[in-house]
This record gives sequence, C-alpha cells and structure tokens, in this order.
Amino acid sequence: MPFKLSMAWLQGTQRIEVTSLKQLTAMRLQVGDLLDVKGNGMCSVPGSYQGNRIYGYMPFDCSAIYWNNASPLPLPQSETIDETTALLDTVQRQLHPDSIDDLKINPQLALAIQKSGMILLDDFADIVLKTHQLCGQAMDCVRLKNALVNLGNAKDWSSLVARAKSGQLNGVNVLLRPVSAGMLENLVNSAAAIFFTSETRKAIETLNSPPPGGYLLISDQGRQLVRQPQPDVSLFDLSAPEQWNELQRISAMLLHTPFTASGIITALSVDANGTTHVSLHEEPGGISLWRYLGTSLFLVALVACLLVNVVLALRGVRKDHQRQIAIQQYYDKCFNPTLGSGQEPRSLF
Repeated sequence: MPFKLSMAWLQGTQRIEVTSLKQLTAMRLQVGDLLDVKGNGMCSVPGSYQGNRIYGYMPFDCSAIYWNNASPLPLPQSETIDETTALLDTVQRQLHPDSIDDLKINPQLALAIQKSGMILLDDFADIVLKTHQLCGQAMDCVRLKNALVNLGNAKDWSSLVARAKSGQLNGVNVLLRPVSAGMLENLVNSAAAIFFTSETRKAIETLNSPPPGGYLLISDQGRQLVRQPQPDVSLFDLSAPEQWNELQRISAMLLHTPFTASGIITALSVDANGTTHVSLHEEPGGISLWRYLGTSLFLVALVACLLVNVVLALRGVRKDHQRQIAIQQYYDKCFNPTLGSGQEPRSLF
C-alpha cells in the first residue's frame, strides 16, 4: 500500500468530486486519483464475513456501498413468517388472555376456570389449522403435532386436521394444567424459531443479489461510509423472532441510505455483473505521504540488496565449483602423470 500511494503521488493525481452517478460515469477513473463521492446507495451484504472484523450493521457491511440507477431492493417479506406470527398470536391470546372477557365461553365459567388455576384453550381448532398451514411437510413440527394429537384425543395428525377442517372441533375447549400449558407454549415457540431463523437466512441471501451495473465503492480500511445509528445488539445475538424484526428495520434504513466515500483509488476492477469495483484508501496527510515514500524507498533498497546478494552467492557457488574441478584435475595429473611428459604439474597453492 505505501508503494501504491507513493507512485500515485509521484505521478500526479486528479481530484474528482461527484454527487450523481451520471457525473461519475462520465469520468475516466485511474488508480491514484482522489475521489470524493456523495449520494444515496445500498450497503453491501457480503457472502461471507471476516472473523477479524466487526460489522456494526449486521448483516450489512457499510464499508462497501452499491451505487446504481436501479430501484432500491424491496424490504424482506415472507408468507411463512406471516403464518408463523399468526400461530404465535393465537396461542398467546388463548394461553395469556388480557381478560376473561376475551374468552369465547360464558364469563362465569371463565372466572371459575381462572380461580381453579387451569388454563383454557377456547379455540383449539384454530391452533390445529394454523399449525397445519405452517407445518405442511410431514417432518415439520413433529413434537408440536404429537402434542396437539394427544390434546385432541385423535388417532393421528391427519385425522385431527380433518376434524378441524370439517368443523367438528368448533366449540371444543381444552383445559390444561399450567405445566402442560407451558410445555405447549415452548413447543410452539421452538417450532416458530426454526421458521424465523430459516426465513431470515433466506432473506439475507436475497439481499446479497444487488442489481447489475453501477459502482461498488469499497473502503479498503473498513471505514463505515454511512452515518446511521448502529444497533446496540448484533442481529445474530437476538432471539429468532427479534432477528426478523431487526432485519426489516435495518433493511429499511440501509437499502437506500445517504453515504459519503472519499480517498485515493487503490484498485479498479469490473465483475461479471458489470459492476465497477472502486477501492478507496483514506487520503493521507503530508507527513504520511513522506512516510509512505520513505517506506517505499526502503523496500526498493531492500529488494536491490537482496538481488545483489543472490547474484554474489551464485557467483561464489560457481567459482567454488570451478575450483573443485581444478583441484581434482591437479591431483589427477600428480598421481597419474602422462607418459613421456617431463613437465611437472603447476601448483595451485
């Protein structure tokens, strides 16, 4: 990096200030240019996260901004989440009614049940139908289905659903002990958490598919390019239902947000989608530039010394090899003199 910045400084740079995508498209960008951009864009959603970095807007990475003419991506939506929420709401209403007037039974009977410490499911059919709608696959919510089958005194899940659809469970009330009610609530919450987590992951993957074209402005130092309040708790540290709500909230804020990106262009590339990647490094001050230049000169001198030492080492190896050959030839002549030759071998020492 010091070498890149030093070369850009020595070659001369141009300062580019733009506030619209049209202005930036008309410019011819080069490595070493000083770029100052202000606009509205989308924080990127990386495919993988680096363990040595802190992402303040999880799952977004606001050190990289997509800037293009495409319409902002829609907020995450999911029919599965709507069905999950509907099941949670009906279970919550029946297990924890705000008042006995909310129950679909005679108020005096409701008061008597409340005094006995029992808990009444006054719309058991609704729980069965919403569970069936959410857990359509045979292997979905197995424990919850088994619990509802036992509460409904049914042969199996299919027969219980058939009774609920036909209206045979209308008006059927189920009394539960507090322990049993707590177990049912835990089963519903566990099943819901699986769907919340799955749909949140799918929504994040969808956000990782930005429109083609335009620019991706990247701070190679990991600086945040937006000034938005960061959440106190990271997305994946929240409970499953809270993760979905937080994803919608932060998506509404960062899918189309004001940003400011400035610095020296250190790299330019175009990906398969036609998006131009522009890496920016914060513009250093005069002292930093001289420090970068000194570091670069030191690196050049170090490389030169390394090359000289390699050449000298190779020459020494070659000279030593030639000397060994000469010594071998000398002793061969000493111990195996050629007949008829009166000349003595010349000493090498």
